Amino acid sequence: MEWSKTKTIFILAFLILDIFLAIEFFELRGENEFAVIQEAKIEEQLDAEGISYGNLPDDIGDSSYITSKSRDFTEEDVSKLKNQSMVLTSADVLTSADISEKSFVKLNMELNDPFPLPEVNTQSKINQFLKDNIISGELYHFWYRDEQLNEIICVQKYNNRYIFQNKGEHIGMVILKLNEDNEIVSYEQSMLEDIREVEDREQAVSPLKAIEALYNKRYLKSNSEIKQIQFGYYTHIPLSNQQILAPTWHIVVETEEEEREEYYVHALEGDVLQSPQ
Repeated sequence: MEWSKTKTIFILAFLILDIFLAIEFFELRGENEFAVIQEAKIEEQLDAEGISYGNLPDDIGDSSYITSKSRDFTEEDVSKLKNQSMVLTSADVLTSADISEKSFVKLNMELNDPFPLPEVNTQSKINQFLKDNIISGELYHFWYRDEQLNEIICVQKYNNRYIFQNKGEHIGMVILKLNEDNEIVSYEQSMLEDIREVEDREQAVSPLKAIEALYNKRYLKSNSEIKQIQFGYYTHIPLSNQQILAPTWHIVVETEEEEREEYYVHALEGDVLQSPQ
């Protein structure tokens, strides 16, 4: 009799477990099918408006914020730089309690002799210039060239990911200024140091989801083309010393009128952090 009751209890327990697992399975399958439908829907919407993009980068998986602090350059740092001189601006000078000790949040340097850049293998020559002439130059990497201002923008990386920033923010950047003969004549430098990853990690949105965020906010114009999408780190509110940078998708769009627009999409929250003014 006791065994009969025990057997009945086991049967009921396994039946309840089977029902629970079945419910979990169908809910999960439903979520996956919904995600596939949503993905197909945004692709169709983009195609209908003539918004194109090439091969998208792979999903990132888990990611997290990073923190850092801005480096203050010292007069001793500057004294080690050869064949160049500093152009002082009051905005870049920090004076400590000891009035004789000065530090600089940004360096503005002029070369004694212009540094020519070749027409071929330009980026490798730029990297060599950075290593030979810039404080901790190996930390900086070519990002893009501003044809309008005739400048080359180089930024720091963390875990081989760009630390995105606008030139006005200038927190971990080298701006190489060129003359009409394609020679480097001067540069500006800022630096981030003590970069650390925050322990809490979260699932990052996919590149397509980042594009969808722009589309839903009506930032993407009809017949535009997404020229580039990169994963890195960005802060839309730079601080004077400590920085908190979010994992971010940087998206470059070319409109039908061949105008370049840049956007930053928070890779954890899916929010648009910055758009063209």
